[in-house]
Amino acid sequence: MTGFRGIGIWAGFQACARLVIETTKEGDGKRYRLAIDFEEILEHVNEDINIKVLLDDRFRIEADEAPETNHYTNVKLIGLQREYLKLTDVDELKRIVSQNLPCRIDPQFEHETDLSRRLHEIEGYQEFPIFVEGGEVFQQFPENLKAPRFETLKTNDEEYALCWYCSADRSITTRPFQYRSFRLRVRNFAVGPVGIYDGEDGSEFGIVNKLSSRAHLNWHVGAVHITNPDIIPDTPRTALELDAMARRAIVAIRGFYEDRIADSRALSQFNTKKKELESAQATVDDSNDVPIDKISAQLQTLTQQRGLTQGRVPQDKVKRCLRRLLSARDIKNRRNGLIIALTELLEKKAKDEVEEDINENIEDNEPDKDKGNVKDEGNVKDEGNVGDEGNVEDDAQPSDEDHSEFNAEVLLSDIFHVVRNKLAGDDEAITEVCEEIDKVFRRYRLI
Repeated sequence: MTGFRGIGIWAGFQACARLVIETTKEGDGKRYRLAIDFEEILEHVNEDINIKVLLDDRFRIEADEAPETNHYTNVKLIGLQREYLKLTDVDELKRIVSQNLPCRIDPQFEHETDLSRRLHEIEGYQEFPIFVEGGEVFQQFPENLKAPRFETLKTNDEEYALCWYCSADRSITTRPFQYRSFRLRVRNFAVGPVGIYDGEDGSEFGIVNKLSSRAHLNWHVGAVHITNPDIIPDTPRTALELDAMARRAIVAIRGFYEDRIADSRALSQFNTKKKELESAQATVDDSNDVPIDKISAQLQTLTQQRGLTQGRVPQDKVKRCLRRLLSARDIKNRRNGLIIALTELLEKKAKDEVEEDINENIEDNEPDKDKGNVKDEGNVKDEGNVGDEGNVEDDAQPSDEDHSEFNAEVLLSDIFHVVRNKLAGDDEAITEVCEEIDKVFRRYRLI
């Protein structure tokens, strides 16, 4: 059910001195036992010897009575070689099982239901409850990941694999038995290491396309499940058996990797853009001590950010992914609202600064109270009416008694201030009106 070439029984050839397999069939009433002396075979394997001669007298098959209700198979590796002693470490064995064998997905994984349902649709997909020291071992994945996404790899009508992946907003941190990046699986058995075929140069696989920045694959976790029955792993399951179709599949896998790298690089830039929005929001929420140049810079930054979502769709994958992220409705609405708020805030700040400058100018020109009234030529008492060109009623004249502190220059500045506010933005009109008002004051000899 799980093998590829029917030679899995020899997998322990170099691992142990003897292999013993015991199996029963329900309703049979017998237990069958196969024992192979690997140690002796290994001593003669390099000799020029017939395979039958090599194996004869080095294995035996036995049968004895057993309850008909028995139904099991036990495989025992006896006399482990030194380099395989790690298999006696329970935690190491759990790690090997969880990452390489077709065990079930951890039911505690937040996306287990959706992921398992989709994977079971793959023809030939298989999984089994696998136990180590009495406890079931699961495929385990990191927490706090986005919902799984699926992609079919194919060229024209030739399908190679189904890929699934969950992503994070940054490089994923893993715990024991977890991994990041992508595993290649055939019938749910892992083939090769994590991230197989992610090298920058593909020439070792007989292909020419390049791959960039593979570290960004660590922002994702998932698997590439081979769906084409003609693509099989090599004997030790360290890679695919290289033929023309497998090479085309590897090209498609590397293209899938390149898309995920583009996603991650775009997301990295998008994280920076979100910080720009957060900084602008902080300014809008509390603008009291924010200088006008900072507001102006933030407004320019958000305007440039909005520009990335406009115009022709870029050909570059990273820029295209970034544009998609920045065009999301919630981001778009938030950005537009902040641009409006910053614009209004900038106008208010500019207006306040103008008023502050005018007030400072008034204070600088205001006479000290100790000096009394302004110069004689600035007073209007005792002169009565002026000439025909500017008659003023007597009751309109400021009295010496009520306006001893009257200052025509201050009055003129206040009038200029009102004009600037009312005609804000029309500098030419402000200049003309202020000049005419100045003439009136001089005509009445107020200044």
